[in-house]
Amino acid sequence: MASVNPPLLLAFVLCDGIIREANTNKFSLIGTFNGLYAQGFPNVHPSFSVYVALTDGRGRVPCALRMLSLESGKELFSVKGHVEFRDPTGAAELVYQLQQVRFDAPGIYSLEFLADGELLGARKLNVQQAPRKA
Repeated sequence: MASVNPPLLLAFVLCDGIIREANTNKFSLIGTFNGLYAQGFPNVHPSFSVYVALTDGRGRVPCALRMLSLESGKELFSVKGHVEFRDPTGAAELVYQLQQVRFDAPGIYSLEFLADGELLGARKLNVQQAPRKA
């Protein structure tokens, strides 16, 4: 059952990795960032993680994480799923482990999070050519 209103986005963080502590189920975000450097293009970035926290949802809510090139408008990928809210006052946390993301060119990319088909938030990712070492 989908929400009457879309959930509220509390956090949308890009990082190198995410660790979940076994005893407490708390997440630790390792190496947060806003951009990536590549030695050349096209470039396949081996992995990075996305942490999303939501509240004010009701029931089972369809959601998606997608990445677009802002220069070309091309969608690089879309990961669809759902999140289950047992209590609208609680927070739901989602972790995406992205593997082998291909960037054809340097530029600004947009990671977007949608719930119930509505855009809840977006993060710009600046992918640049790494500086040449002298």
